[in-house]
Amino acid sequence: MSDRTPPREVIAEARNVRGGWVYEIDGDFQPDQPIPPEAIAGAWKVDDKGELTGEYRSNPHYQT
Repeated sequence: MSDRTPPREVIAEARNVRGGWVYEIDGDFQPDQPIPPEAIAGAWKVDDKGELTGEYRSNPHYQT
């Protein structure tokens, strides 16, 4: 479990990626634009119901 609180956008997006991960992206990127690894702050795991499990993995390569 993570004590990190996910932004509202992450919670909403979880419904669209059941059984996957929702990534927290730092910056403004267009849907067709590649996202550099250093712009990914971390990711939350999503269960099969589209709800966050509480598991969060930070990205050690993230740069602010």
